[in-house]
Amino acid sequence: MRYLFILFMILPFFSHAQTLKGVVYGNEKNGEQPLPGVNVYWQGTNQGAVTGSNGEFTLKKGSNQHMLMVSFVGYETKTIHIDNPEEALKIVLEPNLELEEVTVVQKDRGTYISAIETIKMERIGSAELHKAACCNLAESFETNPSVDVNYSDAVTGAKQIRLLGLDGVYSQLMVENIPDLRGLATTFGLNYIPGPWMESIQVSKGASSVLSGYESVAGQINAEIKKPDSGEKIFLNGYANAHGRLEFNGNTNLKVYKDMVTTGLLVHASGQSMRNDENGDGFLDDPLSTQLQFSNRWKFTNYKGFMTQVGVNVLMEDRLGGQMDVEKDMTPAVGGPYGINIKTNRVSGYLKTGIVSKDQRTALAFLSNFAGHKTDAYFGTTNYDASETRFYGSLIFTRDLDEDAVHSLNAGASFIHDNFTESIYNQLLDRVENVPGLFSEYTLKPTENLTFMAGARVDFHNIFGTFFTPRMHFRYKMNDHFTVRANAGKGYRTANVVSENYYLLAGYRQLVFDKNAMQEEAWNYGISLVQDYTVLGRPMQINAEYFRTDFQSQLVVNREYSTTLIALMPLDGKSYADNLQFDVRFQPVERLDVLLAYRWNDTKQTVNGELKEYPLNSRYKGLINLNYTTNLKKWMFDYTVQLNGGGRIPRPYEDWMNLVDMSGDYFEFKPFTLMNAQVTKYFRHWNIYLGAENLTNFKQSNPVEGADNPWAAGFDATNIWGPVVGRKIYLGVRFNLNYN
Repeated sequence: MRYLFILFMILPFFSHAQTLKGVVYGNEKNGEQPLPGVNVYWQGTNQGAVTGSNGEFTLKKGSNQHMLMVSFVGYETKTIHIDNPEEALKIVLEPNLELEEVTVVQKDRGTYISAIETIKMERIGSAELHKAACCNLAESFETNPSVDVNYSDAVTGAKQIRLLGLDGVYSQLMVENIPDLRGLATTFGLNYIPGPWMESIQVSKGASSVLSGYESVAGQINAEIKKPDSGEKIFLNGYANAHGRLEFNGNTNLKVYKDMVTTGLLVHASGQSMRNDENGDGFLDDPLSTQLQFSNRWKFTNYKGFMTQVGVNVLMEDRLGGQMDVEKDMTPAVGGPYGINIKTNRVSGYLKTGIVSKDQRTALAFLSNFAGHKTDAYFGTTNYDASETRFYGSLIFTRDLDEDAVHSLNAGASFIHDNFTESIYNQLLDRVENVPGLFSEYTLKPTENLTFMAGARVDFHNIFGTFFTPRMHFRYKMNDHFTVRANAGKGYRTANVVSENYYLLAGYRQLVFDKNAMQEEAWNYGISLVQDYTVLGRPMQINAEYFRTDFQSQLVVNREYSTTLIALMPLDGKSYADNLQFDVRFQPVERLDVLLAYRWNDTKQTVNGELKEYPLNSRYKGLINLNYTTNLKKWMFDYTVQLNGGGRIPRPYEDWMNLVDMSGDYFEFKPFTLMNAQVTKYFRHWNIYLGAENLTNFKQSNPVEGADNPWAAGFDATNIWGPVVGRKIYLGVRFNLNYN
């Protein structure tokens, strides 16, 4: 598997191994699903392999070996004649319908941590995404112990993630392994990727590879979109919840010319039309909204080492929040209904192309994307208008330095262009970034159990000058059960001061900031231990990890600056995040998967000269997830419990605070528990699911402070630490038809 890591990071769209490679799928009722644990071997020999978490396998081929056997309990055994081992195989196994009852030895758990890859990666597959409604990327982490998702405020519907106890801006968001969803897309970007469009999600923590850029500080989240050459002929998804949200998703793949030219069409439409106010504060619990998206993706391959992918995406969104009597076409005025309106138009696209040499030891790839984004918004009587044009391109050269791939090298160049224009408080803020960069990464893999990777990049920023980014990764598989990893590296990012924080306008206080661009800088260190066992014939995985992030420079959102202002200012002092996590995945009885996880956060930042706990951040998180499927996957039951620790609520200092207990509810939020459940019934080509989020109907009290007079001091809708909306019951249906 010499290229497994390299392919995943830079060239997931083609394979160039010297040995036979492929992926095994099961033809399930809800479409083709990757099968882990499948036996793949040459007929008449004991030379074989077992498929990994995503159904992938690698197998050496001798000169006299041509007949490949593929077998798995509950599926018909397949025999395949291999003529050209250089072509990646796609093998689809049919369920053994002759058996009245099939005992599945190892079902798809949905989330896997590989012991092979250098960088520790959580792979969230379609089986995991089906455990909840997963209407978009933001809602895809309900059963994940590593990523927290919460509302940014109580009126816009914007959601933010936290990884390693840090805000989502410190996690590099990728689409198809290309940096994306930054700048103007930061606030609502998690809502821009529909869940049914996604094939899988990969989550890594800490410093990533330098091939992906210099921006990863806390980690990296990559969304893989459905490919145009997959076996999915048509997929339809409809969703509705009791609060009035409706959603439709559809996609289809077409073979334009044989298997060489394929195209995929994806559509999305969603809307919230019902006005809800469950807590009676006079404000909409969910903003009224409409979102339309269309995507067209193309893929060309000549099956001789050359491949190209290109695609375009168009998005239009309109959000209206505020008081219950707010209207779309009203003129905002003090004393009238308080409203928030955010209109977004975004066009984006990508191009990926690559070629492999005939000796299979050299590859060249070019990855690029562009985005044009425009936002027109108002918060009360404050207008915020912005536009951004961005281009990213990266040329990557890959070379095995010897025949056994003990030594390999990746090197290349990248370029970023970002043209930013913002208007707020009658001020015009313009910024143009041009960042050419050079990078190189060396990998040493003397055995299959040991990998050392060291990389560095130099970037030449037109505003911040030249800066150097070193990163290191180490993996050692001590035996069949223990895999240890360590990593360290530096990360930089440009703080988009206003665009990443304009949800703070949902309050009485004004933002104060420096017009000049600011660069953030941090070191991250991490170590993890993954243990794999077989207990009573079933897999058990135990994971332990610790990460530390130290900031040298950082943008501080100072909500405690004064009672009339929120200051966006440079760090003056220490800022760090410590994160410790343990989780166990096991199967106590047949077809029942259990996940138990606990994470401890210690995140602190210097504010007003004092080192304080990071605000609105839970001190710990516990997670329990139970997933049970019946024989032949006719029914699936999923139940999740989230235990969220308490935390600090930021308050600007006032004289009366000397006379009260600072540990009261006004300054602290208490631990709380959330529960979600879903039942799915599978049929041959479709399935129906019924679920409920926030089963106990827990809601944060007083999410909109000063709701009785939003035009006066004391109004603030941004101190959000828990659910704004109560119990949400939903119903959905998925229809899937494959070509085979």
